Amino acid sequence: MTGSNAQQPQCPMHGLGDNHQPFTQEGMYDFFASVRPEARVFYSPEIDYWVVTHQSDIKPILQDSEKYSATIATKPVCPWPQSVRDYLDDRNFRNESVQVACDPPKHTRIRHIAARFLNIRQFSFYENQLRELVRGYINQMADKEEADLVEEIFYEFPAQAVFLLLGVTDFDPRKIKEWGDLRIRTIFGRPSDEELQEAAVDIADFWDFSSALVDARVQDPGEDYPSVLLKLRDGDDEKLTMNELRNLVFGLQLAGHETTTNAAGNLFHALMQHPDQWRKLVEDPSLIPNAVEEGLRYASSVVAWRRIAKQEVEVAGKTFPAGTKFLLSLASGNRDEEVFNEPETFDVTRENPRRHIAFGNGLHACLGAPLARLELRILLEELTRRFPRMELIPDQDISWTETLSFRGPSALRVRLNA
Repeated sequence: MTGSNAQQPQCPMHGLGDNHQPFTQEGMYDFFASVRPEARVFYSPEIDYWVVTHQSDIKPILQDSEKYSATIATKPVCPWPQSVRDYLDDRNFRNESVQVACDPPKHTRIRHIAARFLNIRQFSFYENQLRELVRGYINQMADKEEADLVEEIFYEFPAQAVFLLLGVTDFDPRKIKEWGDLRIRTIFGRPSDEELQEAAVDIADFWDFSSALVDARVQDPGEDYPSVLLKLRDGDDEKLTMNELRNLVFGLQLAGHETTTNAAGNLFHALMQHPDQWRKLVEDPSLIPNAVEEGLRYASSVVAWRRIAKQEVEVAGKTFPAGTKFLLSLASGNRDEEVFNEPETFDVTRENPRRHIAFGNGLHACLGAPLARLELRILLEELTRRFPRMELIPDQDISWTETLSFRGPSALRVRLNA
């Protein structure tokens, strides 16, 4: 073993970590199904993390901010070169952790303010607008025999939903998606130095866009997310600094759409692979909310998250020193045999799918979860109604996101009226 974990206990399955491919999502579920019965935790030398595979070990880590820090959650897996950091400094990029990679008491203070807007009651106000957006995309597909669901609807729709929250009406959703995709790759992937140099320009442009949006709301406030944050801040840095506010807006434009695009792709891929389950939803739309939860469980868009031990800790009966880095496999936990019967089976009538941890757990549980559920429900309601005979085009190669933490298909081709 290497790095900070050199003095930790030996991996419970010799050589297991060598078979772990943290950046490859193809075959991931088969791998964890094979190791979960014997290895609750194992060391992955490629990334210098200990991988946790069971819900009963993952959830206590997510819930305990005294022993585990979230500050590592969004640090680049592959550190950025100094030249990139210098360039971003020169461009006045002032990124700081305000939510998912932030510990109490700062996290508690900021989450309390953000949750005044990011909540199920607020999201429900947008349901009619979201449904009209989906219907608009569907109308554009209606005369086609075949379509790529990711390209036609899943890619843009969640970004449009974020625009509603931000009060933006005049910006290309694909540009936001490009910026978000880029940031995901630079933080959770393995970009080359050349790719990082190119990415730095777009990241700085992304920051400038977010900052300009906040500045515009200072001059002309509305009822949108940045305007509400400004009102709640009320000029008081002890409540929320302007840089924290800018980072909340910056972060929403990533977290608010990237995961939902992948979640939609994963859900519909599972349904198309299991046409009997699709037919159940067509015949009984009341199953759709449960199908959303089963999709999140069976194929979550966030497959792993990170924590670092603040002190000596015990995980799965083994002791680890302060500084140990843990990769919490949410994907494995969502197919944990101790929680779910026949976990490798996709079943829209499953009794307990909501016991998944696709949105995390504890004080960092995703604030946007109600919005994601709403978007997925609307997509299912509208697509089952308009294309009840939709089916997967056979023999297509599905390309999955190649990052440590996120998983979704880059394309999903279907026959719309088979």
